[in-house]
Amino acid sequence: MGNNTSVKHPKGLYVCSLTFTFERFAYYGSKSLLLLFLAEVVLNGGLGVSAADAAIIGSNLIAFTYLAPVIGGIISDRWLGARYCVVIGALIMAAGWFIGYFATSVMYVHALVAVVSIGTGLFKGQLNALVGELYDDNSRKDSAYSILYSFVNIGSFFGSLIMGFLYANTFATVVDGHVVFGFRQCFAVSGAMMLVCAAFFFFGWRFLGDAGKLPQSRLGGSEHHEVSKEDANRPLTPAEKKRTTAIIIISAFTIIFWTFYYQASTSVLLYMQNFVNMNVGSFAVPPVWIETTFNALLCILLGPVMAAIWTKLANRPQGDLSMLQKVALGFIFLGAGFVFMVGAEMSRGASLDPSIKASVAWLFGFIAFQSLGEMCFSPLGNSMVSKHAPAKYLTVLMGVWTLATFAASKASGYVQGIMDKMGMLQVFIAIPVILIISAVLLLALNKKLTTMLEASDEN
Repeated sequence: MGNNTSVKHPKGLYVCSLTFTFERFAYYGSKSLLLLFLAEVVLNGGLGVSAADAAIIGSNLIAFTYLAPVIGGIISDRWLGARYCVVIGALIMAAGWFIGYFATSVMYVHALVAVVSIGTGLFKGQLNALVGELYDDNSRKDSAYSILYSFVNIGSFFGSLIMGFLYANTFATVVDGHVVFGFRQCFAVSGAMMLVCAAFFFFGWRFLGDAGKLPQSRLGGSEHHEVSKEDANRPLTPAEKKRTTAIIIISAFTIIFWTFYYQASTSVLLYMQNFVNMNVGSFAVPPVWIETTFNALLCILLGPVMAAIWTKLANRPQGDLSMLQKVALGFIFLGAGFVFMVGAEMSRGASLDPSIKASVAWLFGFIAFQSLGEMCFSPLGNSMVSKHAPAKYLTVLMGVWTLATFAASKASGYVQGIMDKMGMLQVFIAIPVILIISAVLLLALNKKLTTMLEASDEN
């Protein structure tokens, strides 16, 4: 457990953080490649699926890896305990990525998505919950989760950077005059990385103390001690119900943010491939380096900065910004990012001719503001749940937070189809308008939802 008086974070935080680094290397190393694998012609090592269908199938990987943690959270909270679920989940994810190595049809891709999602369900929410268990002092959790988020993005940075090079260079071959990209070999690398992930976390258990040994249903209060069966089965108090309701409402609200955030992995990624001059000088930048690698690099750099900002704000006499205010900032920054997409499309006259290209500089601007928006509340969502969720439903409510992302991920896959019908410029204009309106609504609800989150039975 964390020491309240120590300025240092517990070693267990870094065990959990590095475990996430390995998993995110595998996930982000192959996530974008899966979309390109689906959309690439068969002669080039892909499956030749249409762009619109590829976007929907690719978004399923994002979507179901955010739905499964709800089910995984129930298993963890009721029966297994978080630390055991993390190892089992990592091994299942390894099997899922290895399926990709043998993929010769869309059915294999559906199987990959299903198995990786099941493994993620047992892994992701539980690892996030473990971090919260390491601390008795809630004021340190925003900082801890921001540090964790930096390690997450170290994995996604190196995963996307290395895999983006491997599939197009090291693993690529020339067959009958056609370049066959090394998608399948990269999926195998992700599988191997998940085996490393499981082994590392298993041998790091000794730094976790008692965190994650018991299911959350057998723990009581913020002290995380074992309680009797009667206490474990007691109904929620009125204050716990208010806090749970507030978490669910805020989670639902974030569907709007994530729906448009994930355009970077679907419609914006395809836009880069078709309508953007990806050359910087004589070097052709792989789209995945913009969509994932640059985003991850910014999040790595911003992680310590945001941790310091949240710590400084928390220590102000007037107190920290509320969770809702931070979420609203995230909406505003993401909306500003899409202004760059409007600029990109206007610079090429909104033409349907793919030979008319926008500058890649517009995309760097988009990703920069997208990353700022992400850092304003993505790591803080887990912190919010860890602070305010009733103990026995901690991991389930971690899953509810990700359930909102599932809904958004499913919706994001259909935006490409809307663009095909309405036009890219019109959609790129509509998105920031929706985001700014959402930010205003969040600020209007700030006082009410913050009061619910901070409800106490002692009041």
